[in-house]
Amino acid sequence: MWDFSTEPDFETQLQWMREFTRAEVAPLDLVWPHHHHKAPPPWLKKVIDPLKDEVRERGLWACHLGPELGGRGFGQVKLSLMNEIISPFHWGPTIFGVQGPDTGNAEIIAHYGTPEQRHKYLEPLVNGEIFSAFSMT
Repeated sequence: MWDFSTEPDFETQLQWMREFTRAEVAPLDLVWPHHHHKAPPPWLKKVIDPLKDEVRERGLWACHLGPELGGRGFGQVKLSLMNEIISPFHWGPTIFGVQGPDTGNAEIIAHYGTPEQRHKYLEPLVNGEIFSAFSMT
């Protein structure tokens, strides 16, 4: 039996996420459906950066990463509950700093990258300034 219960404080966060995604994130999917996983032009940054800042202020930015990287280090249950809320929206993961493949690539760079690679790639990736990709042959 899986236990998906959370503490009351986190349930408050989840409720905020539900309201925030309906009011602020869902409209982005309608207005800019194809801009969600690429470096935003300056005019779009003026719209999405304040939303990202709200997420950061709530302590919900890049929660898959540990505190040493600016995240909260939430475990899989909390991340699953968060993803259930934000994933139906194209813009949801981007606004919360948990878009794939960036999440996995950030973890790989954090664990195995050189200090130079972390500075050049990880910092802007975690800050939502760049996006990553992967290739497999």
